[in-house]
This record gives sequence, C-alpha cells and structure tokens, in this order.
Amino acid sequence: MRSKRKLWKLLPLARAIGILSAVGIATTLVTFAAIQSSGNALAGNTIQTATASLQISTDGTTFSSTNVPGFTFSGLVPGGSPQPGANNDIVYLKNSGTATLKLSLTIPTLPTVTGTVDLSKVSVLLTPPSSLGLPAITQTIPLSGLIAGQVAINNSLVNVNSVVSYHVQISMASDAVSGNGATISGLDLSFSGSPQ
Repeated sequence: MRSKRKLWKLLPLARAIGILSAVGIATTLVTFAAIQSSGNALAGNTIQTATASLQISTDGTTFSSTNVPGFTFSGLVPGGSPQPGANNDIVYLKNSGTATLKLSLTIPTLPTVTGTVDLSKVSVLLTPPSSLGLPAITQTIPLSGLIAGQVAINNSLVNVNSVVSYHVQISMASDAVSGNGATISGLDLSFSGSPQ
C-alpha cells in the first residue's frame, strides 16, 4: 500500500515534468523556425537545347536548308576508275546551327534500278580537300550500307558557321553488274549532322 501512495504522490510531479518538457520542445522548434532565412529563388530559368541545322550546296555560295539537285555519274566502267575523274562534283555542307555537328550519310529511299546490279558492290566515295600539304583520305561507302541506315563520315566535325566540302564519286566493282549495262536513278544522298 505504501508504494502505491508514493506513486500517487509522484504522479503530479511526473505530469508537471512532462508538460514542461513538451513546452520546452515546442519553444525550441518555434525559436529554430523563427531564425530561418526567407527563401530566395533563382527565378525565371530557361532550359534550351542547342540546334542542329545543316545546309547544302553544290556551288559553295548558295546554301539550302532543303534538297538541291544532285549529280549525274555517267560512263562508269565496272572495275574501272571512280567517276567523275575530274574534281567537278563537289558538295558543300554548312553548319548553320548552334552546336558542332558530326556528319553522317544515308540513302533514305530505295533508288530505281534498271538491270542487275549488286548494290553492295557500288560505292560512294567522299574525298575532303587536302589540307596543309597532307593527302586527302577518301572514305568508300557501299550503297547497301547507306540504304541500311546512317553511316558516320570520318573526321567530319563541323564547327558552327563552318563549311566543309567533299568531292563525290561513284565506283563499281568489276562484278557489280550482270548483263550489258545498268542504271541506278533517283539516288538521294542525304547528309545529316548530330550535335557533339
């Protein structure tokens, strides 16, 4: 009985300690919140991507954002020299966007083929101009690879507002054609650039 009486006597004291502790915690939280600074926002931000824009020309002066007429590669001899032999058929590509571009080439739609031609044995040759006395390195790309998808053009980073050029030729392996001749028409060589 005695221990019950002692507990009853301590109960008001325990309640008072509990109430004071709760008030102390609340006061500490209010005081802590009161000394916080007000929020300062970095307001009105805008996120915008760089733009990829490539223009094309065959004369080096008049550039288009759409298609330009292509070349006629005639007189090809299977197994012979790439045509044209002269440095006439040049394509110029200008980066008119806001990011450096890595170039690629593709054939987006199947060309019309008359005769029997193995498109894996017909190739597009791209030769950049030689620079500082170094020889230009020609990249040879089979038509079948271009029809399958985009092919990256070697060493083709184009800075903003810069122009690059390529001498475009066509070659055929000696066994590319069966029969007495063939024609490939409607061949669209589509250049594109991806930001780097």
